[in-house]
Formats: sequence, C-alpha cells, structure tokens
Amino acid sequence: MSGLRNKALRYALRCDSAGVFRVACWNIHHGAPGSTWFAKSESLIAGVAQLDADVVVLCEVDHRVWRSRFRNQTQMLAKRLGYHALFAPARRLTPGWYGNALLSRSLPRRTEVLALPARRGAENRSALLTAIPLGGRAVSVAGAHLQNAGRSGSGRIEAIAQLAVVTAAMAARPNPALITGDFNLTEEFVEPAFAGAGLTAVPTGPTYPYPNARRRIDWMGVRGLKVVSSEAVALYGSDHLAITADLMPAGSDGPQPEK
Repeated sequence: MSGLRNKALRYALRCDSAGVFRVACWNIHHGAPGSTWFAKSESLIAGVAQLDADVVVLCEVDHRVWRSRFRNQTQMLAKRLGYHALFAPARRLTPGWYGNALLSRSLPRRTEVLALPARRGAENRSALLTAIPLGGRAVSVAGAHLQNAGRSGSGRIEAIAQLAVVTAAMAARPNPALITGDFNLTEEFVEPAFAGAGLTAVPTGPTYPYPNARRRIDWMGVRGLKVVSSEAVALYGSDHLAITADLMPAGSDGPQPEK
C-alpha cells in the first residue's frame, strides 16, 4: 500500500506544479518476453505502472490475438491501472487485431484513427489522433507506429511517407500538440519532418534495442509545450526502451527544463 500512496503523492505534486503532466510512449512488442501469458501480462502492467504517466501511447498492442491468449491487452492495462483507453487497429490477425493503444487519466475526445499508406504486401500501420485535457489545456495528441525501415530502402521511404501523413494531420490540429511513437526512423529523417510541422523533438537518447540501446527510433515531438524533463527508460517486457517527458503549456510559470 505504501507504494500506491507514494505514487498518488507524486501524481498530486506533479499536477500541482504549474500544469506539469507526464506523457510516455512504449513499444511493448505485444509483451513477447516471458515464459507464460501471466508473466507477459504482469511485466507489461509493472512497466506501464512504473512510467507513472498521465498519457501512455503503446505500440505493437494485441487485441484478441492467439499469441496473447485472445486477451484485450488495452483493456487489461486500463482496468488494472485505472486509465481510460483507446485502441487503433492496424493489422488484422484473425480473429483479432494488432495496432496502437492510448491510455489516459483524463477522458480523451475528438478521436480519429488514420490508416497510413502502405505498399502491397507490407504490414498495415495506423495512427491515433485525439485531444486530452492536460495541464489546464486541451492538448492534441497523436500516437503512431510506422513501417519497419529495416535494411530496405522501400521500407524507409514508406515510413517517411507515413510520418508525413501524421505530421500533416497534426499541423491541422490546434496547439498545444504532441506526437509520439515508434517511427522506425533516425534523426536525419524525423527532425526535418518535425520542423516542417512546427514540432520540436523531445530529447530522450537511444531507444533500441533493449537493454543497451544504440539507436533512437522512438520519438516525441511537441508544439506549444515546454519540456521540463525527459528520458528513455529500460523496462522489462519489450525490445524497445520507453520514453517519457514531463511537459507544461508554453507560457506557463513553473519548473525550468533540465540542462
């Protein structure tokens, strides 16, 4: 119980700190590590709980798929951890789906799912767009999982095209705004796309592979928001590190960004 009380206290202090809120993103690899479904589920729950975020965007989420014992991973996490939940299907894995999820302590609104362009034979990908009350403002939020660039030039071109679709959609949404996800792209491709949409990349460091990350392919970009702190976090349960950022609306008084 002491752990729950400490978590509640940290959350209350953050909310009282001039509108500061925390956003996290984690590619959960559908909870692949673990010898049993129970072990996989518990590692995911523990990881998301450790992030202690007001909004969590999750990539590679299973929805009633055989490899996850036909469970609804999004609702499992939401119910255990007390979040509102959204799921954006991307790829059909009969009888269920594979896609992205969003967990939020505040009720999301104006939600839209974008089917991202994909060449024939490639995995379908999606983006989830919504608005969430955070820090006293309605923040436009987008979460996406883009095509695996791998060693294929066509895969990289496809991921860049998908990122352009998501950033264009966010450009049409009001400030403040935030985009995050596993983009499968490094900085030479992501940062120019962010700049074109008026977004600034949140510094987190390398995110892949777990546990000794060497490349940064999971990203967060903001517009109309100040970064108070940010980091990449190694959590058991995936081949990616999670990323987190404590943010506040631009123009608010409060903590200054860490140097």
